[in-house]
Amino acid sequence: MGGRILTLFSCTLYFSILFVLTAIGLTSIIIAFVGLGLYIPTSINYNTYINTTCSVLSHEYHVCHQQSGLCYSVKWSVEYPVLNQTSESYLFSTIKQVYDTPIEALNILTIYQDGNNYTCYYNKEEVLTVKWSKPESPGPYLIMMIVGFTLTGIYFIVIGFIVVFRCVRR
Repeated sequence: MGGRILTLFSCTLYFSILFVLTAIGLTSIIIAFVGLGLYIPTSINYNTYINTTCSVLSHEYHVCHQQSGLCYSVKWSVEYPVLNQTSESYLFSTIKQVYDTPIEALNILTIYQDGNNYTCYYNKEEVLTVKWSKPESPGPYLIMMIVGFTLTGIYFIVIGFIVVFRCVRR
């Protein structure tokens, strides 16, 4: 009777460990592939933009309408140099940003004022696309991928040891 209880406990513990390891393994695989799926487009977008100096020529401020209600639009006319393979040329473009509150829009207008120069980023493939902030870094998604694939590898090694141990034991 004691042997049966011990066997039942042993089998229950074995299957519980396998269940927990499989849950961790599946979660780590999902984390790895989500990280990979986010890393690739973020990395491409991040590497597409080049920093330059924008001269603010003028700005416009408008109240706009969205589905959620009022919004506040700020549009700057800017001039910036673009480095081609052979020479440098200056382009004129606009930077447009939309805000939910007038306070946000007015605060950003105090930062980017007419007649001043600021760091901006243009798309090297579409040089008329320019923005104030650098695109999101792919670094966090790279870390997510590394952690996910590392945990996945550890999962397969541990499961492999368990299977080999069970086969050798029989």
